[in-house]
Amino acid sequence: MISRSIEKRLNKHITTILIGGIFLTFSVVLVLSMCNIQGCHDQTYSINDRHAQHSNSKDSWQKSFLEPVKEFSAKLVVIIISGPNNTRQRDIIRETWLNDSSIKSHIIWRFVIGVANMPKELRKYLDRESFIRHDLLLLEDHEESYQSLANKVLQSFSWVDHHVNFEFVLKVDDDSFVRLDKMINELKSKPKEHLYWGFFDGRAHVKKRGKWSEPDWILCDRYLPYALGGGYVISSDLVHFIVSNGPILKKFNSEDVSVGAWLGPLDIQRIHDPRFDTEYVSRGCQNVYIITHKKSIIDMRELHKNLKTTGKLCSKERLIRKSYVYNWNVLPTGCCIRNNTQIP
Repeated sequence: MISRSIEKRLNKHITTILIGGIFLTFSVVLVLSMCNIQGCHDQTYSINDRHAQHSNSKDSWQKSFLEPVKEFSAKLVVIIISGPNNTRQRDIIRETWLNDSSIKSHIIWRFVIGVANMPKELRKYLDRESFIRHDLLLLEDHEESYQSLANKVLQSFSWVDHHVNFEFVLKVDDDSFVRLDKMINELKSKPKEHLYWGFFDGRAHVKKRGKWSEPDWILCDRYLPYALGGGYVISSDLVHFIVSNGPILKKFNSEDVSVGAWLGPLDIQRIHDPRFDTEYVSRGCQNVYIITHKKSIIDMRELHKNLKTTGKLCSKERLIRKSYVYNWNVLPTGCCIRNNTQIP
C-alpha cells in the first residue's frame, strides 16, 4: 500500500519534475557558456591576463548565440573629429561630401565633440543641433583640448565598437574633404582584417616644444610609423583591439602618433597611399586624391562643385609640396624621400 501511494504521488508530479530537470540543465549550460565567453577565471591574476582575455572577447561573442545586438550596421563608419564651435564646418560637410545618395546605404557618420565642463548655452546649442541632425556624438566626460585628442579618438572608437556592426572606420578632421564613393569602391579590394591604411610617416622627429610637443615620448628618438591624422582607415578588428586595451594604452598628445604607437607591435597590413593628402599642409590638388586635408569652407564648396560639373576633383591640378612612396624595405629614417614630382 505504501509503495502504491508513493507511485501515485510520483505520477502526479512527474511533469513538474521533468520541467524542473530541463530548466536546471539549461541553467548549467548557460553558466558554462558565459564562463567560456567572458572568462570565469580568478580576477586576482595579473592585469595583462585580464586584458588579454578581454581583447579576445569579440571573437567569443561572435561565435555565441548570446552575441549582443547592436543599434547600427554599416560597411564604413566615418568619425569626424569636430569642435564645439565648428557648426559651419559640419554644415558644409553635410552639404558636400556626405551628400551622396549612392553611398549612404554603406556608411554612417558621427561628428565627435567633447562636452564636459562646457558653458550651458553652448551645450544647449549642441543639443539642439543633435536633435535636428541626429549625427553628433557628444562625449559627456571629455573636455576639449589638443592634449586630449588621443582620448577623444579612443572614446569615438569605443562608441563604434559597442554600437555598430561594421567593417572599417575612417577617422578624419572637419577640415578634410573625402571622396567617399572612391573609398567605398577601394575598400572592396582591401583586406577586411589587420588593415591600417593612410599616408604614413616613419622618420618624423619627436617634438619637444610647441603645439605638437610630446614630453612623455620615451620610446625612441623618432615616432613609430603612423598614418597622418587628416584621414586614415582601420579595420574593425584593430578598432576592437584598441578599445579592449584602452585602459593600459599610453595616450600621447597627437592622436595619429598615438594610434601608430598602439598598433606598432602588431603584425598588420600598413598600406601607404599617396592619394591620402593628409599632412599638416595640403600638397595641392590632384584628381586622384581620395582625401584632401586643410580645406576651408570655400575650398570644400569648390571641390564639390567640380565633382558635380566635371566629374573631377580639381579645376586645375597643382603640386605645392612633393609627395613620396613609403619604402618599407629600409629603416624608418630613410622611408620617405620626396624626390618624384609624378607621385600625387
